Amino acid sequence: MELDFKSTFEITFDFISNFTKIISDYSEAEQLKTLEFYIVLYIGIKGPQKMTSLADHFSTTKSNITNIIDNLENNNYVKRIRSTEDRRIILIKLTKKGERVYNETLKNFEIMFNDFMSKASKEDLDIISNGFYRIIKIYKG
Repeated sequence: MELDFKSTFEITFDFISNFTKIISDYSEAEQLKTLEFYIVLYIGIKGPQKMTSLADHFSTTKSNITNIIDNLENNNYVKRIRSTEDRRIILIKLTKKGERVYNETLKNFEIMFNDFMSKASKEDLDIISNGFYRIIKIYKG
């Protein structure tokens, strides 16, 4: 298979789209817009976050992240809490509802992961794993 930038882009897009569809196959997660879903996952993985950290990570403006967080908070997926170290800092934390979305997504990923692991050969797993680690190493700097 010969790779060029356009076919690689298409394959990557298809992979991410299908991956998101599979792991978000949960009624509460389906209610979220894609970026809202990713923010819930990010906070679930990384823990409570400052607004500026979220804006930086998702390459968006602080005002846009504020609107998204307002919507997530109004729908009870996240809440704002004051930092215990510095009361001036407000962190965004998952609520029980947000934690349910994160945990269900993690469970769906585990099912998909285990299914894939049972079907792929050791050689395929080594190649895929090595490829992912190389991509991460190159782009994490």
